[in-house]
Amino acid sequence: MSIIIFILILSTLVIIHELGHFFAAKKVGMKVEEFGLGYPPLAAKIFKWRETVFSLNWIPFGGFVRIRGEEEKLGAFHQFSINQRLGVILAGASVNFLFGVLAFSLVFSILGIPTPLKEPRLAEISPNSPAATAGIPANVNILGLKVNDEFIATPTTQEVIDEITAKQGETVIIVTSGQCDQLGCEEEKQEYFAYLRSPEETPQGQGSLGVIFQPSVYLHYPWYEMPFRGIWYGIIQAFWLGGMILNGLGDLLINLVTLGQVPEDIAGPVGIVHQATSGKIFAEGFLAVLSFSGMLSINLAILNILPIPALDGGRAVFILIERITGRKRIEKIEQYFNYAGYIFLLSLLILVTIRDVVRIFI
Repeated sequence: MSIIIFILILSTLVIIHELGHFFAAKKVGMKVEEFGLGYPPLAAKIFKWRETVFSLNWIPFGGFVRIRGEEEKLGAFHQFSINQRLGVILAGASVNFLFGVLAFSLVFSILGIPTPLKEPRLAEISPNSPAATAGIPANVNILGLKVNDEFIATPTTQEVIDEITAKQGETVIIVTSGQCDQLGCEEEKQEYFAYLRSPEETPQGQGSLGVIFQPSVYLHYPWYEMPFRGIWYGIIQAFWLGGMILNGLGDLLINLVTLGQVPEDIAGPVGIVHQATSGKIFAEGFLAVLSFSGMLSINLAILNILPIPALDGGRAVFILIERITGRKRIEKIEQYFNYAGYIFLLSLLILVTIRDVVRIFI
């Protein structure tokens, strides 16, 4: 079921992307010959609207827009101005980015505004970890450590990490607050004896104590403020995520050129599906799914505007070259670059997919 939900989300985002192209093309007067749901072969022509055939295709994934492209035909793509063509090409990614902003805005308007936590609050306790063995609960603050009757205060998360790292292999007393909520924590202190694992004893992906800290809490403001605050933080989240994606793609390019390998933290389609379906995303309700959809939509927007032939960004580059040189595009040259882009993207996809399959299943 999780895989089906993932496919539905991704297909919806692709259709949203194509709708951006569709409406932008219609706005400037381009002839859109077909708007397809799914990919060919053709299953059925659903209806026709203003010279556009809306079709249903057998491969139930995403969709496409076919804009008239032959030079000699009225309404063909390349007969329009450079600005109009750029607008149509970039409309798909723009709509995906806007959807991401709206998704995050709605999540924050309902869930609350993310506010960084200064104190070290525990969000999750790893199973079979020293913290779990000691009985330390989630949703409490670590106030400090007791070692040989000496209390060491740890007012920040980094100070907790530093003290725990310095005392690996020892048994200490972890001092915590009572249970916490958005308004604060219960004042009653609790103490727990906990053994801090040495680096050799610590499983990969965990720390010596086996806890996950909560970086922020979601605060609520008066109801009339929440939509505006939600939109503002939705915009911030979308641009922050876009920057992170670009940074990751930069690391990918550097690693491919210098080391000839894909970084470990880069996931392909198989890895993304595995992360989405094996985690708690689809079990946590509508807001978690909406947030995931926003993240995926921002990813699609950024990937599509990369200046790689065969992507929207690559097509935009050719149009900009046409503007700079003042010469009309040479279709054959553009086709060769597009073929090279397809080969590069397909090779990268195969490489990342093989790595994901080996990492997940072998």
